[in-house]
Amino acid sequence: MKNTESEQIDFMLRSITLHDDEVAFRYLFEHYYPSLCLFAKRFIDDRETREDIVQEVFFRLWDKRKQITVMSSAQNYLLTSVRNLCLNYLRRQETQQSFEKSLFDQPEDEEGDRLIQLRELEELLAQTLALMPPEYRLAFELNRMEGKSLDEVAQQMGVSTRTVERYRDKALALLHTELKDYLPLFLFLFAVK
Repeated sequence: MKNTESEQIDFMLRSITLHDDEVAFRYLFEHYYPSLCLFAKRFIDDRETREDIVQEVFFRLWDKRKQITVMSSAQNYLLTSVRNLCLNYLRRQETQQSFEKSLFDQPEDEEGDRLIQLRELEELLAQTLALMPPEYRLAFELNRMEGKSLDEVAQQMGVSTRTVERYRDKALALLHTELKDYLPLFLFLFAVK
């Protein structure tokens, strides 16, 4: 991207964050989506995954436009956002593959033990959720167990997306503490989406 393009991106991002400018957002998406997908190819081979990640960057850009503070340039912000989401995706994949490998590398006589661990995790999860404040539990269950987006949960609960995110994160923190002995299995089942 050239210097004049960089200035144009800066202007559009300011317009989006300050004025909720949907036209600038649409222009930014239509003109820079392909080049950001190409940039994501440095990290991820799968085309659909790259496209999903870049779409997620734009979704977050619009969703959190009022909280965005760009320190250097909008171009760097977009590139860094794509890179970070790519790296997060790769870390999750590595964790999931490592967990799956550890499950399948165990001797078959330990298969019963794995089922017991899963049942224990389910019981502990139910117990821990029952002790949580209702809003934490509901935000977690709707987002992580039913797969609803933060916006859908916010609408259902009648609160802001940011509030739902805070409730869910508090629930996750409590679950990480209570289920620390089952952390790899817990992370596998409820990975960040």
